[in-house]
Parts: sequence; C-alpha cells; structure tokens
Amino acid sequence: MIYREIGKNKDKISAIGLGTCYHSTKNESYSLLERSILTAIGAGINFIDTAPVYGDGESERILGRILKTVNRSDVFIASKISPGNTSFSGVVKSIDDSLSRLKTDTIDLCQIHWPNPKIPIEETMSAMEKMVEEGKIRNIGISNFSLSETRETILSLSSNSLASIQSEYNFFERSVENDLLPFCNKNNILMIGYSPLSQGKLVNGNDQESLIRELSEKYNATPGQIVLRWLIENTSVVVIPNTSKERRVLENSKSTEIDLTRADIDLISKELNTPIRMINTSDIRVSNSHGRKVYETLQEALDNSMGMSPSPEELSKEMISGNLLKPVRLKELNSSLDSQDGKKFDLVEGRLRYWAWVIANGCDLPIPSLIWRK
Repeated sequence: MIYREIGKNKDKISAIGLGTCYHSTKNESYSLLERSILTAIGAGINFIDTAPVYGDGESERILGRILKTVNRSDVFIASKISPGNTSFSGVVKSIDDSLSRLKTDTIDLCQIHWPNPKIPIEETMSAMEKMVEEGKIRNIGISNFSLSETRETILSLSSNSLASIQSEYNFFERSVENDLLPFCNKNNILMIGYSPLSQGKLVNGNDQESLIRELSEKYNATPGQIVLRWLIENTSVVVIPNTSKERRVLENSKSTEIDLTRADIDLISKELNTPIRMINTSDIRVSNSHGRKVYETLQEALDNSMGMSPSPEELSKEMISGNLLKPVRLKELNSSLDSQDGKKFDLVEGRLRYWAWVIANGCDLPIPSLIWRK
C-alpha cells in the first residue's frame, strides 16, 4: 500500500481509501458495509471516509461498531459537516453527534461537505478551530469548494492549516487539474478524489475503452486498477472508491502494486480525457429520469421547494463571481423518440449547477458540459 502524509500532524493515510456513501439505509450495500470496512483495514486501507448524511447516520454508526473491535490508531476517520450545519453552534452539534455515532473521542479529518453562502466562512472555521483546540477533530478539510472559496477558507483560519480538499476526480471528470490540483501541489494540501471509478463508467467512448483494455492486458490488471493507479500517481492525491463488495475492496487495494511506465502515464493523461464543450441550455432536457428528484422548470428552481443548500439562486451568485466548480454532465439524445421534445441532450448530473447557470446567465449563454459518448 502507498501512504500519504496529511495535515500538520503528518498522519499517514492510505492512497486508496474507502468511501461509504450509499443511497439508502435499507439496501444491501449497508448490510455489507461492515465486512467491506473490515476487509479494507485488513488489506492496509486505513482511510475511511463517511458523513452524517450517508444513510442518515448509518454509515457512521456501522463504523462506530467497527472501531470498538480494532485498534483505533489503525483507522483514520474522515467525516463531514452538512452545509445546513455550518453556523458556529451547528458545527459543534454536528461534530458531537458524529462522535456519538462513531463512538470515538476524535475525528481525524472533519470536512465541510459543501459551502454555504448564507454563513460566513470565518464563522464556520472559527468553530472548526475550536473543535481542534478541544481535541474533537484533528484536521480541517473542505469538500466541493471552488478555488476562490478554498482561498477564502485558508485566509479565515487563524491557527490551523487546511489539510485537504475533496472533489470528484476520475477519467471523465478531470476539472480539478485546471486549478485545484495545481493549488494542492503548490501548497501541500491533499486532494481527496471521490467517485474515482465514476460509478462504473471508467472511460468515455469506444476508443477510450479499447485503450484501457489494452493497458489492463499489458499490466495484468483490471481497468479499475489502472484508473486508480494513474489517479494516485500525483503524490498530492488519494482516492476513496465506494464499494460494498469485499472482492472489489481487495482489488482496489492491489492497484498500488502496479508500476505504470512514464510513457503509459503520459498516454493516459492525453487520451483518457473528455473535452469540455459549451452547450446551449435550451438544447438540454432536465428530467427526473435518472432517479433523483429535480427541479424541471426555472420557477421551481427559484422557489427551491426541496430546500437545497446552497439553493440554485445562491449558487448563481457564486457563478456570477466566476465560480462554476465543474461542468454539468450530459448524454446525447440520438433517436427521434428520445428527442421528440426537440432537446439534443439529457442532463445526467449537475442539476443544481444547471439551474444556477440559467439564473445567473439566462438561457442564451452556453453552459460548460461533458458529453457521455456511447
């Protein structure tokens, strides 16, 4: 296993971690999660990432049971604070609640899950530093923050440094390479890449699939192992693939044993990349066909009846100041049946960002997009 140092305490965490985000407390994934975590620990994976919203606390509770059966110092726990709890008192309560579910005295890395424009980041970080002072957390991190929000966070810290930034990073979504990852490299901040295997869609299109298969055969590895090994080639990066399958946990852990040549590293960097395209918002269909409730009209987005935080309107203000975070994800509609409403693309991921963009820029300015190819 490859290990990285994190934070001013220079704790060592495995470059391949384990994410524990699943959509339901009742599905099979959570019933298998306990064994997956134990398998991960046995394979040298000591970095486990969780959050209060994962299974409405179930992920933290399962991890809490496990911590009673292993050496606590052998596990580095990262949890989070939801944007709705980023006030001073909200931070304190959220951390206390997580500690109760985790059945431990300290959280090794506590991250703000998403920025909350309603609460000054100075207030949030003041509470986080208080928690460090009291020993309830050891390192401070952020998640889904833009570069400008990251800079603001760092300036608001008075006696602690920022240990990590968590963001999506995979062969389909490589936006962090534009600014966040270089910033991490320069400032000794760890980049935690979530969804490194892009929910099973490792690459984009037939040409990329052919290349990843060729590399898999060359290195006697699975395509997923090639992906993970390339991502952690940058020494500022660790990744947290989610899986409830023990065999996948072991497979992921062994990806660190692959020794990619410099030529293949460069080949992957060049070829396994999806270019950003500017797509007219009027050509994009917004629906709940992908299993998530969404706002399907501009008025619904403005009303924010589902209570999203940040709301589309709040996020639009960030976009006006230049903070996009990352492109939306689209799937091209080819058949006449699929595109009978005149739309050319289906919005697969980034619904909040889509409506924030429309609110900020109207319907005439094309939105940065990544297109899934068949």
